[in-house]
Amino acid sequence: MGEMNDMVKAGHRRTWALGDYPALAADVIPELGRVIVQASGVKPGDRVLDIAAGSGNAAVNAALTGANVVASDLTPELLEAGRKEAARRDAHLEWREADAEALPFGDGEFDVVLSCVGIMFAPHHQAAADELLRVCRPGGTVGLLNWTPEGFIGQMFATMRPYA
Repeated sequence: MGEMNDMVKAGHRRTWALGDYPALAADVIPELGRVIVQASGVKPGDRVLDIAAGSGNAAVNAALTGANVVASDLTPELLEAGRKEAARRDAHLEWREADAEALPFGDGEFDVVLSCVGIMFAPHHQAAADELLRVCRPGGTVGLLNWTPEGFIGQMFATMRPYA
């Protein structure tokens, strides 16, 4: 998988850096970050990882609860947009470039692992799921918010897939 996988990841990174995803997230899914943080029971002092965080829709909301948050994403441009939004909202968290399929974190390092319409875009779902579970402590919480293939957004992505 080596070289081909690297090419796929580079393509994903380029795609997510195009356009203005942070504006899209702010317009289309502004409440979802707050929803996933609340539904996952994030509380002050929790160690939280947001995988495929993009511009930090969930990560910033988690940080505002008083949790210790790491926002990780494959795309540096999205992390930079997230840093700016976090500063604007006075949210303090760590931003790390990371591949959802090979996370640079220890086993069981996080109390809560989140992904708000992010990890679903990893090209190898099983590898991403394995990593998500690996970094969550035993008895911890995993919170995922994903589009379904049969829903409107899923159908839209299916239509766009041949052109991406």
